[in-house]
Amino acid sequence: MDAILSGPTEHCHASDLNRIPIIDLKNKIKTRAADSEEPTSTILHSALRSFPLDAAGRLPRNETLLRTIRRQREAEPTNPDKRLPDHLKQTDRGENFVLHEDEKLIVFTTTSNLSVLKTCKHWFADGTFKVKQINYRFFVTLH
Repeated sequence: MDAILSGPTEHCHASDLNRIPIIDLKNKIKTRAADSEEPTSTILHSALRSFPLDAAGRLPRNETLLRTIRRQREAEPTNPDKRLPDHLKQTDRGENFVLHEDEKLIVFTTTSNLSVLKTCKHWFADGTFKVKQINYRFFVTLH
């Protein structure tokens, strides 16, 4: 099909050569994120080391660049039973990292972390909780 769908418009501007380093940076971090398992922040900091200082004022925010990196990584597939893959249930030291897992709840911790909590008088928690009904019995068994 060689038909022209629209003619020229009055919208015309010169190319912005200052955007080239930013485009190069984004392409560099996307490629590195897809090819490596390095932490997101490591990829970004490494790429920024070689970024020209005269273009630094045009950089997107760090959060935006970090999100760009994370989006390049494929999500881990779940098992057919909708559970986490076994290699995600272990710490780097080989400890079991999943205390409890069902279709609505996953509790991440290790036996050594629970031992530390057992010795503490006060516990402070931070997280995202979307709870319709708290399983008090389960909480008590953790305490």
